[in-house]
Amino acid sequence: MPRRQKDYRVEPSPKPLIGNPGALLVNVVDADGQLECAFDFSIFDRPTMAAEWALAFRHHYAAKQPANRGSAFRTLKFWFAFLAEYDSAILATRDVDSGILNAFIVWLGTRPWSKGSRYTVWSIIKQHMAWLKRNRPDLVHPELEIPFNPFPRKNAEARQREALSRDEMERVLTAAHRDIETAWALFEEGRAALARVDRKAIVSEPDLAKLDLDDIGVMLAVIDGRFGGVPPKVGDMLRKGAGLSHLHFAMIRHGGMGEIAGRLFALPDTIVAYMIAIGAQTFANAEALRLMRRDCLSEHLLLEGRVLVSWRKGRAGREQRRSFLRDKSSSVPVLIDQVLAMTERLVSHTPRRDQSYLFLTGMIHGSRRVGVIPGYLATKLTRRFVERHGLLGDDGKPLKLTLAALRASGLTLAHERLGHDILKTQVLANHATPDTTQRYVDRPRVRKAQALAIGRLQARFVEMVRGDVESPPGTEVLPDLRHATAGGFICSDPLAGAAEGQRKGELCTAWLGCFTCPNAVIPLNEDVLVRLLATRAALTDARAAMAPERWRLLYAPKLEILERDILPRFCEAMLEAVSRMSLPQLPPVE
Repeated sequence: MPRRQKDYRVEPSPKPLIGNPGALLVNVVDADGQLECAFDFSIFDRPTMAAEWALAFRHHYAAKQPANRGSAFRTLKFWFAFLAEYDSAILATRDVDSGILNAFIVWLGTRPWSKGSRYTVWSIIKQHMAWLKRNRPDLVHPELEIPFNPFPRKNAEARQREALSRDEMERVLTAAHRDIETAWALFEEGRAALARVDRKAIVSEPDLAKLDLDDIGVMLAVIDGRFGGVPPKVGDMLRKGAGLSHLHFAMIRHGGMGEIAGRLFALPDTIVAYMIAIGAQTFANAEALRLMRRDCLSEHLLLEGRVLVSWRKGRAGREQRRSFLRDKSSSVPVLIDQVLAMTERLVSHTPRRDQSYLFLTGMIHGSRRVGVIPGYLATKLTRRFVERHGLLGDDGKPLKLTLAALRASGLTLAHERLGHDILKTQVLANHATPDTTQRYVDRPRVRKAQALAIGRLQARFVEMVRGDVESPPGTEVLPDLRHATAGGFICSDPLAGAAEGQRKGELCTAWLGCFTCPNAVIPLNEDVLVRLLATRAALTDARAAMAPERWRLLYAPKLEILERDILPRFCEAMLEAVSRMSLPQLPPVE
């Protein structure tokens, strides 16, 4: 059989996009093939370029979150607005060279925006251009070079995230739990009322006038059985021939639409209270919290009694998770179970694309829209939550509470409880790097607390190395100033200024600098040897607990001198005798 020849023929260029049916319309469908949303690129005044960018948009944003797709589409208007000002002769993407991209970057610099906002617009434009250059080079200028990062260090100039103090957070959670307890008690009252009536007999009765609608259980059974648990509109009940006027007036006697609906499902104000209580404990981003799913709870595989709560974050490549105990009525698993119960009736009324979300709510004023709570409504109701409870900040002004502030506030307070350990806080935040966590928790009160904590640790370390008696609990005793620089040694003259960077006549402040100081005196006895061995153990343990660069710069030279020059001076008999003794446990080295 002859060997097959390799085909070196070049495929013909793809057909032009413009003129093809649907070239300017991007339809996004869900997993069931139903239309989820549509983006019409015909609103842009350059049809050829609009069709090309619609192609890039269709492929690059197909698997993105709906909010990301909508934001990217709205951002494209800035690119076409720039082209309208720059040159009307640019009609296709092939006409855009590197100079035009640089001009667009300069144009962004003239906008009254922050650097972060300019970077966001540029990154979306760059994504479309890069996709076309990579996948359809025939549509792009042959010598196009895309600038790498025209807005460096965008986060360095970003405004610090708002965070609540511990007292402010406690006031917010107290108010949220007050709303939750009231709403849950009303919902439980509705469930108890439904449980004591014959629901089948009530639903089968066509004439409402024959039913005792003054009984709250009967009325709830009518609404649940005939209308799926969502009360009908007032206009529908009073329409001539509807036969629902008895139901309307009975609802008024029972306190109105809100009182009745609250016994059947969660109202928007209730949903926001639950979001605040859950967000403050999970540290979830505002949008990720809003889009938390109904299957977010799962039993922990290894720890009995613990429950995993998971959610999806748009920019993260992996699922976010935290574990909680069901030990309190305000724990996250208990709150989620309550939300699941209070939104169960709404699932069947919800559009298919929203049925998997946790925070469903039904409107009772005007429309009867049912679905996941919109972002704008959650923001509005959060402000109303503050006004309703009269929440004030530490400055006496109305509290600036947002769902986004819950993450920064929770991480800052957790950082304090964890002893200002940035790596432990990073795990809680599910951040890829400590730098991102640092931007959340870098606040004046945190920096002050960190400085005090490091100072206390250094004082305790020096004190215990010198063998001083432990201080009573609750008191802080500073080490003897005559030996303030001695780390297991005795200083012949702390005011001599012999250590590097010190001045004569001033107390030496070179902590752990005695290893290389000529004023250090090392008595050859067992007590000193025990303190030196404990110092070596503390320095060795610190190697695994801090950044390698910090270890090499500050502590590696001290440990090397201790092991190479100081410990070998002690005799073998003394080393053997001390090896049978237990070493004192020193505080961790920072």
